[in-house]
Amino acid sequence: MLIVKKMTLFDRFRIKKQIGSNKKTRSIFYHEDDFRQVEVIPIENLSLLEAESIEDNNLINKELNRSYGNASYVLNKIGLNHRKIKPNDIENMLSVLELEKISKVYTGYGQTYRVMRENCVAFGKGYSAVFYDFTDNVVEHIWFTNHWSINKELLTKTLYKIGTKWDLLLQDWQLTITVDLRDKNALEKYLKTYDES
Repeated sequence: MLIVKKMTLFDRFRIKKQIGSNKKTRSIFYHEDDFRQVEVIPIENLSLLEAESIEDNNLINKELNRSYGNASYVLNKIGLNHRKIKPNDIENMLSVLELEKISKVYTGYGQTYRVMRENCVAFGKGYSAVFYDFTDNVVEHIWFTNHWSINKELLTKTLYKIGTKWDLLLQDWQLTITVDLRDKNALEKYLKTYDES
């Protein structure tokens, strides 16, 4: 004989809590040195970046440090926050990358030093990810780690869509390459440079 006991609201809450507690909360880490090494910035910075690449980097860095200081130079760039991109808007675009959304983001260095980043989200797997952070519901920065390991076709389509919607560049400080994200051919060529190196 089968006896069926009617489930109370308390029973449902308890079961839901048990199921939820069995799920492992995913997190992701990026080394602090990778913060904004490959980043998305407004196109208004293009002339400044082009002028910088014409000169010898050592000479221009000495001049900037002597005349203006690094802090002033960084503050003169137009920040991504000027585009007023909402986290939901960027999230919808990044979701097509077929990468897991991870809201628990850590940074730090070495084997043990870790700090949790507030208001930071990643779409990634392992050490390959697209990160964004935000303040007051406005995206402040978008940056990448090991982006060459992300599906290049999906990444190209996504970055092209983001670039054309908000007039953005991708700046790779490691390779000193600037890519207009509105130029799909330039973007495809750039992503292949990591295959060649």
